[in-house]
Amino acid sequence: MSNSGFRLVPDPFNQLAKIVVQPDEVRARLLQLHSDLAPELMSKAILKGLSARNDTTRASAPTAAGGKQWFDTLDELRNLLLEKQWNAHDQRNCPFAIAPDRSISIVVMTGNAETGKQGLEDPSTAADKGAVAEGYVDANRQQKLFNQARDQQGTQVWALLYHYDKTLKEVRYELSLPTDFSKKKITGWGERLILGSIPNSPTDFTIREDVPNAPATVEVQPKTGT
Repeated sequence: MSNSGFRLVPDPFNQLAKIVVQPDEVRARLLQLHSDLAPELMSKAILKGLSARNDTTRASAPTAAGGKQWFDTLDELRNLLLEKQWNAHDQRNCPFAIAPDRSISIVVMTGNAETGKQGLEDPSTAADKGAVAEGYVDANRQQKLFNQARDQQGTQVWALLYHYDKTLKEVRYELSLPTDFSKKKITGWGERLILGSIPNSPTDFTIREDVPNAPATVEVQPKTGT
């Protein structure tokens, strides 16, 4: 067969993401993304969400634990970043935290069982995503494709992705750059910063206890005859 001058070029996105695992390297990469970012900030948000997950009872709705965990993780992350002059922005029910210089934005998402692992597969989002997610994933992909880590014309969107493992009773989490969208889920990542796992041990949390009121003292007077 004659050489037509064409050759197959590997798809840079059809491969596993670049993974950063070592704690010191993760910290350095976070600071490179933005000077306000640190592993401790992420862990505080995850812990707040995990505490909210535990604040459910048998009377709670079946989805209450997961819902409370996501809401409080998001609230804590955005509150911590708002203290650093970041902005809270909501686009069609998709909440972001955006850096003051608009270089980076962070969303909070639940991931599948591969989240927080250095395994044979990359994670995907657990829930379906819509047009907003597809839009910023495509923008991230274009920036990555042209090797523009910081495009002055756009904001790079990263995801604080976490997964609660019911078998191991722990939450694993990572900050990752979504670059591929398929069948309503984020399925590919340009880079993954593995932040670790937090065991869901009752000793790690302050359990709210309802202190019963002291029993009322009733003074009984003997009935006298008339």
